[in-house]
Amino acid sequence: MFFKIFLFTSISAPFRWFQKLIYQRKINAVNLKNKPPVFVIGHWRSGTTHLHYILAQDQRFSFLEAFQAFFFRTAFVSRSFMKPLLNKLMPKTRPQDNVEINASAPTEEEHPLTNLTHRSGMQSFFFPKNISYFNEYNVFETSKENIKAWQKVYDKMLKSIAYYNGEQKQLLLKNPHNTGRIKILKEMYPNAKFIFIHRNPYEVFNSTKHLYQTTIKSQFLQEFSEADIEKRVLHCYEKTMLAYLQQKEELDENHLIEISYNELSSKPIECMEKIYERLDLGEFKSVQPQFETYLNKQKGYKKNTFKPIDPSLKKQINERWKFAFEVWNYQMN
Repeated sequence: MFFKIFLFTSISAPFRWFQKLIYQRKINAVNLKNKPPVFVIGHWRSGTTHLHYILAQDQRFSFLEAFQAFFFRTAFVSRSFMKPLLNKLMPKTRPQDNVEINASAPTEEEHPLTNLTHRSGMQSFFFPKNISYFNEYNVFETSKENIKAWQKVYDKMLKSIAYYNGEQKQLLLKNPHNTGRIKILKEMYPNAKFIFIHRNPYEVFNSTKHLYQTTIKSQFLQEFSEADIEKRVLHCYEKTMLAYLQQKEELDENHLIEISYNELSSKPIECMEKIYERLDLGEFKSVQPQFETYLNKQKGYKKNTFKPIDPSLKKQINERWKFAFEVWNYQMN
């Protein structure tokens, strides 16, 4: 793992320097105030990706694509030859589920953030024994200086994403890590819109644990057992959702809407129309055909199935996540 990281870092260095020299000044000049971002938030495995993919059918939005996410510091100067190569090398579906992916697929911006700074909750995916990454940069239990430093890097990253796609479009961003950051994001982008999606906590637990086992675990740079993973899932959900519930009070109804995964799955068009009307995202009828075309292609999608949760684990979920069952009206058993 060390050899791979060192090799890629060395080979990409000239491209990074060249991109910074040519594009940095132009990126810094991007203004996000006129078209503040739309943030899709919610805990991992709650349906954020599905919602993001649907919204991305609206051509009025721009988003971070997979190629720029994984080659962020060289994307501008390597797009012509590296993007086609990535398309050939990438798997057709994500390892944690059956969602189709390619180099142009919408992707969460926390991936490039880990390459730009240590101030990212996703660093705890690589160094799982260091929970401070999550606590400090996902729910900001840290100093004002650290928060300001995070804001500076994050804003610079969003400007780069916007410039890559053409500044005239509104940014559409999906990032579960942002769920406990909405207070700080509102300070940065006062007119930003937030779409929060929630799902049955039992389903979230099973699916998040599966995410660790199939994807995140392969990125570990430290030993971390299955029992450790279960404790981490319990901790992160509890901290993230409590932070969200506290911070959402600062947003008015025109800047935040909550939907459920069941609602999106059972009545997707009605759900999307509700989102557009509440947040004033533009004319819905003009994009409805694109949504319907995309959704029709997803009718054969097969969801993961999981074994029943161990009774001792379910007891912990019921105790620590009780607030979520109550707030979003899920049945506890």
